[in-house]
Amino acid sequence: MEGEFPVLYRGRGGRVAHECILDLPPLKRVAEVEVEDMAKRLIDYGFHDAFTVSWPVPGTVMIEPTESESKEERDRFCDAMLGIREEARAIERGELSADASALFSAPHPAEGLVAEGWDRACSRASADYTAD
Repeated sequence: MEGEFPVLYRGRGGRVAHECILDLPPLKRVAEVEVEDMAKRLIDYGFHDAFTVSWPVPGTVMIEPTESESKEERDRFCDAMLGIREEARAIERGELSADASALFSAPHPAEGLVAEGWDRACSRASADYTAD
């Protein structure tokens, strides 16, 4: 994830402590993404933990994996964050409007993804992260 999200408070050698704080205001400026949008989209990826948002700095999210998480689970989280970043990047490039992005209509519960009708501005395929 290096370079995809600005990180606040790096120590010597560029390392972070047991948590890292992602600075999202730059993403808001270029793609209208709020910290709440990212948190709701993470629910689609199966991450339901309460993230620390807007503390200690407004507009940030604190990522704090525990030692009990497996490497596979941490990698899955990183993949989700990279997917969210790519959704924001599509808005930045003008390939997609914010309204048509799955990022802005999240979360997308499974029952909605499999229901006969679809009432969201984003496509059903883009809302379903498992479709990749």
